[in-house]
Amino acid sequence: MTPQQAAAKNGALAVVTFQTFDQLAGNNFLAGGGGGGRGGGLNGPQYTVPAFNVPGACPSVPAISAGLAMSNRMFLGEKKSASEIFYAAGTNAKMDSFELTKEKMLSLKIAVKSETNHAENVVGILEGGDPVKKNEFVVFSAHLDHIGLSAPMENGHNVNNGADDDGSGSTALLALARAYSEGAAKGQRPARSIIFLWNAGEEKGLWGSQYFNEFPFIDLSKVVANLNIDMIGRTKTPDLKDNDKTHVLVEQGEVMLVGPNISSDELEKTIETVNDGYQKLKLNHFYDVTKPDKDHDNLGPQPQGQRIFYRSDHYNFAKVGIPIVFFTTGLHPDYHRPTDTPDKIDYKEMMIVTKTVSAVGWVLANQDGRPALNKTLPEQLMKDMKQAKDQGWGKITPVMKPLPGEPF
Repeated sequence: MTPQQAAAKNGALAVVTFQTFDQLAGNNFLAGGGGGGRGGGLNGPQYTVPAFNVPGACPSVPAISAGLAMSNRMFLGEKKSASEIFYAAGTNAKMDSFELTKEKMLSLKIAVKSETNHAENVVGILEGGDPVKKNEFVVFSAHLDHIGLSAPMENGHNVNNGADDDGSGSTALLALARAYSEGAAKGQRPARSIIFLWNAGEEKGLWGSQYFNEFPFIDLSKVVANLNIDMIGRTKTPDLKDNDKTHVLVEQGEVMLVGPNISSDELEKTIETVNDGYQKLKLNHFYDVTKPDKDHDNLGPQPQGQRIFYRSDHYNFAKVGIPIVFFTTGLHPDYHRPTDTPDKIDYKEMMIVTKTVSAVGWVLANQDGRPALNKTLPEQLMKDMKQAKDQGWGKITPVMKPLPGEPF
């Protein structure tokens, strides 16, 4: 039951939600806004994607978001202060419910302003050379966005540079596109077609990959696999200091695979065969699980660990029944921080991982068969696959015309 549904059931007039710091940073609340305004803040307005909107669980009960000023006033003189609640929420501490002073009244003046904007995926397509197989596709993907601005560091710097997340993956994808196109120009063209997909809005909630799979311009049943590249630019170094036990980072010459053991054992076999005959990277499956155990993702918060399988663009491909693999080198102290800078990137690691991704894609694009999904899939994935089907994902949709002022 959602808070709105519980509110309606118990006769509440509205639901007030208190924000985390990341949510506050996305609007005007940090500037002292008192209510649920969506005005420009550190990272501009909190846009939504109209095409993704679904009816609310209980539209008869309005829900608002409280800013710092409103939160402080609401909890003034109460059992807990707004500050205590805010920081407890930030550390996932358990908080018992309590009633506010009955004499306390809340009145709101609400004004709604709509503003239209847009974001774009970037897509490149290399047509396959086989007259039949060219109608099937291998999709390489990475995301081209990062999380924008954050709370200033001691030196005043507040730009989240995103060199690893996902500058590394976006760069790898560009290198793949160049290598495949140069090969095609020399007559070395794969049998199946290749799609190079730079997703927008991954950090907003996997927006770009959702749009690609919910409103595809191709028949998704013809997609053989998705090879997603997200954060492949960091490895352990002698001077690395990281006190966060939930972070796992690889050694140079190692790469983490997320998803093939969950999604498609046949895809895993292809990856292993390619790797054994090529660069022989160490394949790390620490995150290739949905339920942590003593050997896999056992450092994350229970019961589901870090849930890495659900957290990047590959997951929207999994939701429409496409075998997936997510290549990454892991988490580090600069993840989602202004300190994620180019000087810390391990460029040799980026190169060798990208070469292996390229080789796996080449084999998938040329082999006779295609990897099948596992017969048994995680319960959460099955639920999400059903929801995507019920919502009509996968209906071929024409690509939008270029917006005014765009070159193509």
